[in-house]
Amino acid sequence: MIKKTRAKYRILIVDDQRDVRNVLSSSIETLGSDFGVLAVPSGEEAVLELSLQKFDLLVTDVRLPGISGLDVLRRVRSSQPDLKIILITGILDPVIRRNVADAGADAFFLKPVEPADFLDAIERCLGIVAEKMPPSNLLQPPPEEQASDEGVSERLTGLRQELEAFATVLLDERGRVVAQSGELPDQEAAAETLFQALMAGFSAGMKVSHYLGATRPDSLTYYGGTKYALFFAPVSNSHALLVVVNAVQIDEQISNTVQNVYTALYDLQNILERIGVSVRAEEPLPLGDEVELIDEEEEFEEDEEHAPILDAIFENVSVKGSQELDAFWDALADDSSSKSSAADVLTYEQALQLGLTPQDEKA
Repeated sequence: MIKKTRAKYRILIVDDQRDVRNVLSSSIETLGSDFGVLAVPSGEEAVLELSLQKFDLLVTDVRLPGISGLDVLRRVRSSQPDLKIILITGILDPVIRRNVADAGADAFFLKPVEPADFLDAIERCLGIVAEKMPPSNLLQPPPEEQASDEGVSERLTGLRQELEAFATVLLDERGRVVAQSGELPDQEAAAETLFQALMAGFSAGMKVSHYLGATRPDSLTYYGGTKYALFFAPVSNSHALLVVVNAVQIDEQISNTVQNVYTALYDLQNILERIGVSVRAEEPLPLGDEVELIDEEEEFEEDEEHAPILDAIFENVSVKGSQELDAFWDALADDSSSKSSAADVLTYEQALQLGLTPQDEKA
């Protein structure tokens, strides 16, 4: 439900992380009572809401469970050409930016979002500020951020080539691919099972580093297999590095591999830190299911449209039906009780058939 039903501007926020939705919603509310905000956690819910009511602005994360933010954009763009769209993402891959530009978004932000820039983009997209922001400024990050993002991809590629690895992958805290070099064997299955399992190790590694007083994540886990071997290391509070290598070759050069992975780990930390990602070894928050809590004191709005119909229905309800029903069950219970109490009693005819009656004396 839109928090301000009579708001002049209606904004839909889509992000699977509750804290992000809350931050964005709170930021927009500082603009005043003219702005109404609805926040949902998935692309499917966004498409549904967009089909049910009119919005002036859509703010969506690119990477979502189910359909992506780009998919939502494509689905609504043809039916609602006037809808303004702002995309937000933590993905660093330059290819994603090109996809965003081709999709026709009005603005694009990297996480973490600077509130002042975000609110400025909203006002410009909605025409509140007369001056239009140049498309290049909307869709392209600052030069230093672009160089840093390209540096992530280049560093992953360099590490893969150094180790002759199958793939090097940067994951976010939910096990989703942020950047990747090479191909993973059965990538779809890996995304559903392997990445999620590895993130349990990510949380444990961050907790241990925090307990030991490390200023940055400094752990490396090795998983050996028959065909593939994995190196896994936390990079920041929200990123982890995965390296997939040949299990047969690794035994001969494991020392060199560990050294190369650690070097890449430190390089990636420096790159992420330059674009504002925290790389301090802080204990991560649990990633359990998000539960929306309802304020018990919150007053629910009456459904004015259907209220007269419901009132008419309840006014015409008669108690006669319920009284007859009670009488039926009472009678049934009495009948059942009488049958039950006579269950061990035989009639004279039954006793006669069983030979249990006294024999008549012969004269």
